[in-house]
Amino acid sequence: MAKISRRKRRPAQHGVQAIFSGRSRRRGKAPVIAGLISTGTAIALWGWVTIEAASTYSVLLTDVAGLFAIQGASFFAYSVALRRTRRDKRTRFASYEFEDEIEPGRPTDPMLSRWRSPSKKGGNGSPFRIGRMFLAVVLAGLMLTTIVGFSGVNSGSQRHTDPGASGTGPSPPVKTPPVRTLAPTFYAVANLAEALIPSNGTYTGTVGTSSDDFIIVQIAYSQGTGGNLPDIATVTDTQSSTFTRIASASPGVAENFWEQVWTGRASSTTTSTNITASPDWLGCQALCVASVIMSMTISRYRGVAGVGAWTSIAPSSSSNSQSVNITATQANSMLVELLSHGAYSNCGIDAPQPNAGQTSRNCFTATTERTELFDHSISNPRTYVESYTWAQVEVQRGIYLELTGSSVVA
Repeated sequence: MAKISRRKRRPAQHGVQAIFSGRSRRRGKAPVIAGLISTGTAIALWGWVTIEAASTYSVLLTDVAGLFAIQGASFFAYSVALRRTRRDKRTRFASYEFEDEIEPGRPTDPMLSRWRSPSKKGGNGSPFRIGRMFLAVVLAGLMLTTIVGFSGVNSGSQRHTDPGASGTGPSPPVKTPPVRTLAPTFYAVANLAEALIPSNGTYTGTVGTSSDDFIIVQIAYSQGTGGNLPDIATVTDTQSSTFTRIASASPGVAENFWEQVWTGRASSTTTSTNITASPDWLGCQALCVASVIMSMTISRYRGVAGVGAWTSIAPSSSSNSQSVNITATQANSMLVELLSHGAYSNCGIDAPQPNAGQTSRNCFTATTERTELFDHSISNPRTYVESYTWAQVEVQRGIYLELTGSSVVA
C-alpha cells in the first residue's frame, strides 16, 4: 500500500521548460513589439502622405506604408499563433503528468509510446521551425520594401529630372482646358462740345464710366488762328487711368485739320469722370497757332482685351470718298471706324451710308468738325476693305482699329 500511495512525479520535460521559461515569454513579446513598430510606422507614413498630398513621393510612401501595415499584421498573427501553441502544449503536458500520477504502476504500452513520442518531438521542434519560417518571411518582406522604395525613388527622379539639365527637367504634360473668344460689344458714346482752346490751355470734358469699360477717345481739332498745329501730349482722367495714343491722322503740322485716337480702361464706376487732353504747346513748331478748335467723342466698349490691328488715312487733298484696307488679327473681334471731316452740313443730311455691314453708332456735328463712329464684328481674321462716300468734296481723316475679344474657358 505504501508503494501504491507514494506519488511518482516524472521529471520536467525540456519542451515544457521551454514554454514556461522566461526566455519563452520574452520570445512571445518580441513579435508584439515588432508588430507595434511596423503598424506605427505605417500610420506615420499615411499621416505624412495625407498632409503632404502634393508631394512627388506620395504614391511611393503609400505603397511602403501598406507593406509596413501588412508586416505589422503578420507579427500580430504570429504572436497569437505562438500563444495558442504554448496553451495547447501546457494542456497536453499537464494531462500527461496527471495520467502518470493517477496510474504510476501502469505498464507502458509500446504502441502508446510510439504514438506519444513523435508528438513530443514534434512539439519540441514545431515552434522553432515555425519561427524560422516566419523570420524568413519577415526578412523577405523587409527586402521587398527596400527594393520597392529605391526603385520608386529612382523612377520618380527619372520622370522629374532631366539627366542633362541641372536640377529640373520636363514636367508631365498638363491638359489645357479649351478656351473661346468673346466678341467685344458696343456700350455707349458721348459727344463733348466743341471749344476754343487758347495757347497753353487744355481741353476737359466729363463722362460717366462703368468699371472695366474700354474707352476710345476721338479728338478732332483744327486751327483757331493761322500757324502750325501742336501735337497732343497726354490724355488723362480723374481716375488716374493711363491713356495710350493708338493712331494720329494728319499729313503734317502745317495742315489745318488733325485727328487722334487714344484708348484707356475705366478703373471704377462713376457718374462723372473728367477726361483732359493736353496739347504739346512747348513742342509746337515755330509760328504755332495761338489757339485750336477742339471737339471730343468718347465711346465705350465691353469685353475688350486690347487693340489688334489699326491703320489711319489722312489725304492732303479733299475728296468725296474714303477707302482703306485693314487685316484683322483675331476671329470674334470688332472693327471700329472713326471718321472726321469738315462740318459743312449736319449729320442727318450728309451721313455716309454703311458699307460691308457697318453699324452707325454716332454722328456729331460741331462748328468746324464733324465726327462719326461705325463698327462691325469680324468673324475670321482676313483683310477687310472699308469704303465710304460723301456727297461733297471735303477734307477727310479716318482711323480704323480692331478691338480684340477676351478669352474665357469654354
